[in-house]
Amino acid sequence: MQGVGARWIQPVTFDNLERGHDWAVKRGPLERGDLRDEKALRRAFERWNPCGVMHFAAYAYVGESNVDPLKYYDNNVGGTANLLKACAAYECKKFIFSSSCATYGIPSQLPLTEDHAQQPVNPYGYTKLVVERMLRDAEAAHGIRQVALRYFNAALSRLITRGNGFAMKCRDWRADRASPWSSNSPVLFALARPSRHNRLRVR
Repeated sequence: MQGVGARWIQPVTFDNLERGHDWAVKRGPLERGDLRDEKALRRAFERWNPCGVMHFAAYAYVGESNVDPLKYYDNNVGGTANLLKACAAYECKKFIFSSSCATYGIPSQLPLTEDHAQQPVNPYGYTKLVVERMLRDAEAAHGIRQVALRYFNAALSRLITRGNGFAMKCRDWRADRASPWSSNSPVLFALARPSRHNRLRVR
């Protein structure tokens, strides 16, 4: 159990371990499964009844996405669609998505701001952009409140506190400072609620 503000949650990791490691799961149980397996997702949702999802599960090699784009659309987009269907079916209404600065493509100006046009130049970036749109549509249709974090430096090892404060931290900080949590490890965190009072808040 870990505290989130004055509330407590139990993290549950859902991972196929294709590019991850079971020893990297330090807190809470590990559920072996793949987002493309809808039955496995349903079993996990039925068992843990999550109140929110933190979605880090994706292939993330830009070069590989150019060589095998369909693999990326199948996993990154198709897997997320399955996950959102499960969220809608089991009334899981809070969703944090690990997006990418790759959705911006080649910037037309610097510094790059959040409202810069999103014009990805590789399949990996397109999959992240498609999922961002999918999330907005799911929020409108199913009330799944969502936020997408676009990382600009996946290897940053400290929080940046100057400038825009928390907003800058959200954009620049990543929990995967070393290889066990690299963006190449399809990892999904589902936050299970031990009781109806203990819920992750996404504002």
